Amino acid sequence: MFRCSEFDYFYVIFDVTGKVTIDFKDPHALRVLTKYLLKDDFDLDVDIPDDRLVPTLPLRLNYILWIEDLLNAIGQTNNVWGVDIGTGACAIYPLLAAKRSQWHMIGTETDDLSFQKAQENVKQNCLFDFIEVKKNMTSSIIEHLFTDEIKPVLDFSMCNPPFYSSVQELCESRSPARLPPKNGFTGSPQELITEGGELQFCRKYLKESKMYKNRILIYTTMIGHKYNLKELLQDLKSEGITHTYTEFCQGRVTRWGLAWTYEDFNIFKLVPPRDQPRKKHAPIVYLVPSLDNTPHNVDTVTDKLIIILNMLSISHKVINKRGNNIILDVTAAKNTWSNQRRKRRLMKKLESNDPKKIKIDDTECIYSSSTTGNDISITEITNSGESNTENNGYNMKPQTSTENNEGASATESIVHAILKVLKKDNDILMQMEYLDGNAGKEGVHQIVQYIKNNWK
Repeated sequence: MFRCSEFDYFYVIFDVTGKVTIDFKDPHALRVLTKYLLKDDFDLDVDIPDDRLVPTLPLRLNYILWIEDLLNAIGQTNNVWGVDIGTGACAIYPLLAAKRSQWHMIGTETDDLSFQKAQENVKQNCLFDFIEVKKNMTSSIIEHLFTDEIKPVLDFSMCNPPFYSSVQELCESRSPARLPPKNGFTGSPQELITEGGELQFCRKYLKESKMYKNRILIYTTMIGHKYNLKELLQDLKSEGITHTYTEFCQGRVTRWGLAWTYEDFNIFKLVPPRDQPRKKHAPIVYLVPSLDNTPHNVDTVTDKLIIILNMLSISHKVINKRGNNIILDVTAAKNTWSNQRRKRRLMKKLESNDPKKIKIDDTECIYSSSTTGNDISITEITNSGESNTENNGYNMKPQTSTENNEGASATESIVHAILKVLKKDNDILMQMEYLDGNAGKEGVHQIVQYIKNNWK
């Protein structure tokens, strides 16, 4: 059993590793933890009723931070006014926005108990100067706001609409094939269910926004179902409404933020929607051995790796350097690491003044040397008659015809990867993760193997 200072007791549990943790399936534990975090991190005293939704703080804060980015993008940073549609019993968005950023907020609510509790939470935090809770007595979403005397133009609106259209949909929303949720279930029907579900609610919200184009600068909403996001994006595109979206990923939960505007703000360009998350590949890990008479640390290992990458004509760029971690973005335009033994044999034969035309396996290699220096080019002619000239990492002079250069510039990279050098305990590790490229993950395997063979 555990107690957070003046807060209630709740039970803790031991996980499979023996670590003490909170039972996140216990709604009471979630409620007490959330109240404690709000007090400890934001100095907010919030009463969360037993029969109402317990807000997930990281997700709520992430939504506010995204709105802050949107406002910064349009240059609106002072005297900010916003409205939270369906603020709930906690009035969590207005409280966080007012306490953290000193924004002026209007919170609307249709449910009597939630409206009363929201007012109490604002009162006990002395935020009346920043927050006004308004009872929505109508079936509209934002239309009722503009029948009263409020600020002529609001900077933004935000909304976290109910997900479901009925109790049955709520009960059947989770596939039996999925693992049970990690968190306990909280929330009342008023907070989770609305006529037509999330999609119809957001479409009604969009429809009303067209009636008040000039009263709110940026309209936003959170989306809980990815299918609904796709439908709403299609609606906005078909009507030519400027919009953007983002993804909120907190632990195992993913939500999406959608924003649109009727003003002359290019929010798509200023705050571009997040690309599709790339598929992550398990990195290939190499325990880098120490070398004689060389310090064994992240910097020296990285320097030697860069030498090897340069030998292979692999471009690289340091994208992060912090503490004992260095991360590089590496790109290979062509395969310069394969058949290295064969190429070394050919070079030795050439240096020993063997005949200039040597046939090895099924490939003829024709050597030609520059009359003005020792630069050498190697042209391989296969049985099919195709030729290929390579640099091969031996400071050989490449062909410089305009045609070949244009072809090289148009060629896509065959390997694009992230290379990370890090210290773990007393070991130095190199991790290489495939991102994309024609050679696939096998190309990354080959580069790592080349590095192993040449680490001496």
